[in-house]
Amino acid sequence: MQGGYGGSKGEGIAGKVIGYLIVIFVIASIILVVTGTVKIAVVEGISMEPTFHTGDMVFLKKTSPDNIKENDIVVYSRGTKYIIHRVIKVVKLPNGDYCYIVKGDNNPVPDPPEKPCKSGIPYTRIVGVVRTLHGIPFKVPYLGGISVAIRG
Repeated sequence: MQGGYGGSKGEGIAGKVIGYLIVIFVIASIILVVTGTVKIAVVEGISMEPTFHTGDMVFLKKTSPDNIKENDIVVYSRGTKYIIHRVIKVVKLPNGDYCYIVKGDNNPVPDPPEKPCKSGIPYTRIVGVVRTLHGIPFKVPYLGGISVAIRG
């Protein structure tokens, strides 16, 4: 037993590599957020469980209205609040504008519509689409919990 804790040299190297990767990830995230390349949202509430939980941090990308598809998870504004829900249907209006019918995974019914949409949320309200990794929503669990606690 060398080093006083019983760990092997390989475990020490692996721990350092993971630590460096975390630091690089945090620095890259800060740069992307500050430059406006990526937006971050923190989940609050139970409407998207089991996909997301309060305190999960997600990364958003702004995309054109025709690139938002069914099953995408979007953040949209409703007054002064931001809501994160899944697109269950895309509606293209005769004038070419898009509306998205959205619903929380844990909610029984879709969100109420906002004008000018008769059903759904207009593209002008969409803040961004949650980034995915191989089709799975990318999140950092619990990292946003601090901001949720501060806001009370």
